[in-house]
Amino acid sequence: MKKSIFLFIILVCAMSAQAVEYFRYTNAEGVELRYRIINSKEVAVTPDITTSSWDSTTVNYPNILCDSIRIPDTVEYNGNSYMVIGIDNNSFACVKNVKKVILPKTIRSAPSLAFNYISGIEEIIVDEENPYYTTVNGVMYTKDMKCLTAYPSAKPDSVFIVPEGPQSVGMYAFTLLRNLKDITMPLTLKTMENGAMITGSIQRAVFQDSVTMFEYGACSLYEAEEIVLGNSVDTFNSPIIAFSKPITLTCRTITPPYFPLQSAAGSHLGESELRVPMQSVAAYQQAEGWKLFGNIVSIEPPIVTGLDNVQVSWVQNFSATGYVWTLYTDEAHTQRYMTLTFDANGHLTGIDLAGNQAPARVPALYEEDEEEATQFAEYYSFTITGLSANTTYYFVRQSLNGTDVIDEENGTFETLSSTEAVEKINDASAPIKVISNGGIFIKQGDKTYTLQGQEVR
Repeated sequence: MKKSIFLFIILVCAMSAQAVEYFRYTNAEGVELRYRIINSKEVAVTPDITTSSWDSTTVNYPNILCDSIRIPDTVEYNGNSYMVIGIDNNSFACVKNVKKVILPKTIRSAPSLAFNYISGIEEIIVDEENPYYTTVNGVMYTKDMKCLTAYPSAKPDSVFIVPEGPQSVGMYAFTLLRNLKDITMPLTLKTMENGAMITGSIQRAVFQDSVTMFEYGACSLYEAEEIVLGNSVDTFNSPIIAFSKPITLTCRTITPPYFPLQSAAGSHLGESELRVPMQSVAAYQQAEGWKLFGNIVSIEPPIVTGLDNVQVSWVQNFSATGYVWTLYTDEAHTQRYMTLTFDANGHLTGIDLAGNQAPARVPALYEEDEEEATQFAEYYSFTITGLSANTTYYFVRQSLNGTDVIDEENGTFETLSSTEAVEKINDASAPIKVISNGGIFIKQGDKTYTLQGQEVR
């Protein structure tokens, strides 16, 4: 009995498969497309040929010689009128001449793979009255702009800064691209869906602090040279990393995200560099997946101290509108020395001194290049001078969004002693001792120092 039921199911499935019907229809511009009947009222555009495999030798719709296709909203077949509501996967894969596809207001299903895969499509246009999709500069999004659904594989731009709005990048939205080299995602983005990026063209990709989830294969950039992840990632499920060359991957998340990579066999991870927050280097060196990177280093440069000064740096927080640094002279943070405030670009905006110990100068060293604006600085730095030698200081660095603290770092440093300062000068180059006005000084290049390491002006 069970065998009979099984055979009946197979027969029904076979009959269902045979029931699918296709036909061809020529639009007003004389372009003939093939359609799949969905039901008595609706159809979808489908590939010109029926095959489960595609390669560079395949030619889809070889008889179409124009560079633009307008899909009609209704088609006729056997005396019946059908509404065109969808486009099947691979419908315009491997097309030879088509550069632009124009979608009608009736389309409600248009997956990225309809336009990509060895495709020459450069631009997708959607009717303004379509309630499901919209396009901006030839890139397709859902109507509410919350999901980027398709980036044309042959779009000629090499740089793409995704506009604010999308919260997700859809499945296969960036597939086998030809020209795109550098992409920056918006602060609104939260999720990269399964297979969102599968391409070898992108060399640099920046994902800001809002992104939390990379689903399986969501970042399969097998020719990438640099990937930047923000500080909110909890899952980075992308097995194709450093596939054909070493990569520099920056991950600003303090706790190592879930990264289920089990082996570096066949990859260049052993030659690649992973850059993480200073306090997290050891954690990444022990974390599954991440520990396969050959070189794991701090994003920030080390704290550099002098006799009466210190240079401290911090990683830019993409979500921050400003930063506050507070310096203390005791571990309990009860003896405040000074508070510095900075804007979102790392420029000093205020100094609040405690007591009468005013430092000699407090410059913000980071300055944006006006000729060539920097999208994302590696880090910001400032130098405090006028400190006491051989003294331990404690600091708290806070990133703010408005008045809210969105991340915080605590640290400490110790200024050099006079002996250490002289040794530092000696190590820098080849200084010489000189006698002047009855005193002994150290001359190094065009600068002169006392034996205590103080520069003589």
